[in-house]
Amino acid sequence: MTSQHALVIHITSDTASDWQMALRNLQNLVRDNSVSTPPEEMQVVVNGPAVRFLLATSPDAPKITKMLNAGVTVSVCSNSLSLFDHDPSSVTEGVTIVNSGVAEVVRAQQQGKNYVQLP
Repeated sequence: MTSQHALVIHITSDTASDWQMALRNLQNLVRDNSVSTPPEEMQVVVNGPAVRFLLATSPDAPKITKMLNAGVTVSVCSNSLSLFDHDPSSVTEGVTIVNSGVAEVVRAQQQGKNYVQLP
Protein backbone atom coordinates (compact mmCIF):
# COMPACT_ATOMS: atom_id res chain seq x y z
CA MET A 1 0.00 0.00 0.00
CA THR A 2 1.30 3.44 -0.94
CA SER A 3 1.64 6.02 1.81
CA GLN A 4 -0.78 8.97 1.76
CA HIS A 5 2.34 11.17 1.48
CA ALA A 6 3.71 9.51 -1.66
CA LEU A 7 4.08 11.76 -4.69
CA VAL A 8 4.70 11.40 -8.38
CA ILE A 9 6.15 14.57 -9.88
CA HIS A 10 5.84 14.89 -13.65
CA ILE A 11 8.20 17.11 -15.64
CA THR A 12 7.99 17.59 -19.40
CA SER A 13 9.25 21.09 -20.25
CA ASP A 14 12.66 21.41 -21.87
CA THR A 15 12.96 25.12 -21.08
CA ALA A 16 15.98 25.61 -18.80
CA SER A 17 14.13 28.15 -16.65
CA ASP A 18 11.20 25.72 -16.21
CA TRP A 19 13.63 22.94 -15.25
CA GLN A 20 15.37 25.15 -12.69
CA MET A 21 11.99 26.19 -11.27
CA ALA A 22 10.96 22.53 -10.99
CA LEU A 23 14.17 21.70 -9.09
CA ARG A 24 13.64 24.67 -6.75
CA ASN A 25 10.04 23.60 -6.15
CA LEU A 26 11.19 20.08 -5.29
CA GLN A 27 13.73 21.46 -2.82
CA ASN A 28 11.14 23.75 -1.27
CA LEU A 29 8.70 20.86 -0.94
CA VAL A 30 11.22 18.69 0.89
CA ARG A 31 12.21 21.57 3.20
CA ASP A 32 8.66 22.58 4.13
CA ASN A 33 7.92 20.90 7.44
CA SER A 34 4.20 21.64 7.18
CA VAL A 35 3.86 18.95 4.48
CA SER A 36 5.20 15.46 5.00
CA THR A 37 7.17 14.68 1.85
CA PRO A 38 10.01 12.30 2.66
CA PRO A 39 12.34 12.00 -0.36
CA GLU A 40 11.96 8.21 -0.38
CA GLU A 41 8.25 8.67 -1.11
CA MET A 42 8.87 10.96 -4.08
CA GLN A 43 9.08 9.78 -7.67
CA VAL A 44 10.10 12.19 -10.41
CA VAL A 45 9.05 11.13 -13.91
CA VAL A 46 10.56 13.00 -16.84
CA ASN A 47 9.39 12.64 -20.43
CA GLY A 48 9.17 14.64 -23.61
CA PRO A 49 12.01 17.01 -24.45
CA ALA A 50 12.86 17.43 -20.73
CA VAL A 51 14.73 14.11 -20.83
CA ARG A 52 17.83 16.06 -21.86
CA PHE A 53 18.17 17.30 -18.28
CA LEU A 54 18.72 13.74 -17.06
CA LEU A 55 21.71 13.06 -19.30
CA ALA A 56 25.03 12.45 -17.55
CA THR A 57 26.45 15.39 -19.53
CA SER A 58 23.78 17.81 -18.25
CA PRO A 59 25.02 20.60 -15.98
CA ASP A 60 22.37 19.44 -13.50
CA ALA A 61 23.58 15.82 -13.35
CA PRO A 62 25.08 16.41 -9.86
CA LYS A 63 21.68 17.66 -8.64
CA ILE A 64 20.03 14.53 -10.03
CA THR A 65 22.61 12.36 -8.28
CA LYS A 66 21.97 14.25 -5.05
CA MET A 67 18.21 13.59 -5.36
CA LEU A 68 18.86 9.91 -6.03
CA ASN A 69 21.19 9.67 -3.03
CA ALA A 70 18.50 11.28 -0.86
CA GLY A 71 16.09 8.49 -1.82
CA VAL A 72 14.06 10.14 -4.58
CA THR A 73 13.22 7.80 -7.46
CA VAL A 74 13.92 9.44 -10.82
CA SER A 75 12.47 7.84 -13.94
CA VAL A 76 12.98 8.75 -17.57
CA CYS A 77 10.86 7.78 -20.57
CA SER A 78 12.54 5.43 -23.04
CA ASN A 79 10.20 6.58 -25.82
CA SER A 80 11.29 10.19 -25.29
CA LEU A 81 14.97 9.28 -25.17
CA SER A 82 14.54 7.58 -28.53
CA LEU A 83 12.41 10.37 -30.02
CA PHE A 84 15.02 12.99 -29.13
CA ASP A 85 17.98 10.81 -30.21
CA HIS A 86 19.48 10.22 -26.76
CA ASP A 87 21.18 6.91 -26.06
CA PRO A 88 19.67 5.30 -22.95
CA SER A 89 23.19 4.62 -21.69
CA SER A 90 23.78 8.39 -21.57
CA VAL A 91 21.41 9.08 -18.66
CA THR A 92 22.76 9.89 -15.21
CA GLU A 93 23.64 6.77 -13.27
CA GLY A 94 20.82 5.66 -11.01
CA VAL A 95 18.01 7.06 -13.14
CA THR A 96 15.44 4.38 -13.93
CA ILE A 97 14.44 3.99 -17.57
CA VAL A 98 10.74 3.22 -18.06
CA ASN A 99 9.03 2.32 -21.33
CA SER A 100 6.52 5.17 -21.21
CA GLY A 101 6.69 8.19 -18.93
CA VAL A 102 2.96 8.81 -19.20
CA ALA A 103 2.19 5.18 -18.37
CA GLU A 104 4.54 5.42 -15.37
CA VAL A 105 2.66 8.49 -14.11
CA VAL A 106 -0.68 6.71 -14.51
CA ARG A 107 0.68 3.60 -12.79
CA ALA A 108 1.90 5.70 -9.84
CA GLN A 109 -1.49 7.40 -9.55
CA GLN A 110 -3.25 4.05 -9.65
CA GLN A 111 -1.01 2.99 -6.76
CA GLY A 112 -2.33 5.95 -4.80
CA LYS A 113 0.47 8.48 -5.26
CA ASN A 114 -0.48 12.15 -5.34
CA TYR A 115 0.21 13.87 -8.69
CA VAL A 116 2.12 17.11 -9.12
CA GLN A 117 3.13 18.54 -12.49
CA LEU A 118 6.14 20.85 -12.45
CA PRO A 119 6.03 23.31 -14.21
